[in-house]
Amino acid sequence: MDLSKFFDRVNHDRLMSRLAVRIKDKRVLKLIRKYLTAGTMIDGLVTFSTEGTPQGGPLSPLLSNIVLDELDKRGLRFVRYADDFVIYLKSKKAANRVMESNTHFITAKLKLKVNQEKSTVGNAWRSKFLGFSFYKRDGQPKIRIHQKAINRFKERVRELTHRSSGKSLAQVIYNLNRGLFLPGN
Repeated sequence: MDLSKFFDRVNHDRLMSRLAVRIKDKRVLKLIRKYLTAGTMIDGLVTFSTEGTPQGGPLSPLLSNIVLDELDKRGLRFVRYADDFVIYLKSKKAANRVMESNTHFITAKLKLKVNQEKSTVGNAWRSKFLGFSFYKRDGQPKIRIHQKAINRFKERVRELTHRSSGKSLAQVIYNLNRGLFLPGN
């Protein structure tokens, strides 16, 4: 399942009420609320946030875990990293039923939106998750980097090392380090 613009759509009031159950210090709650509503500056103009969490910040993965904690406790076998998750079931019929019930739960209870185009029911051996896929060798399940992720990586290296760019070797190495290993690139 894919959550559409998850970090942009987190409901602040719902998140703060979930935090208030565990956090008793009102100063900490106030600080988190300020973090959530701080907004962003684009071309010198500040836009304040009424929903969503800042992406790429140190709190984003933690806040996503808090928002999706109720989903985690629904008793399903699945793998989740922040807002990306895959649910594993034995039959297609069960998968369709769980897809429908989780879509309702996510939209009605968590106040988030499921991306219907990217959310599918399929075979685990043909799927991709976080750039990885599964296969069997000698009857044993194995994991590997998905071919699409490899192709994207190769294309990015080609872009950064184009021979007719007129850049020195030191500049190419610098661009490779920045372009491949810094977050957001």
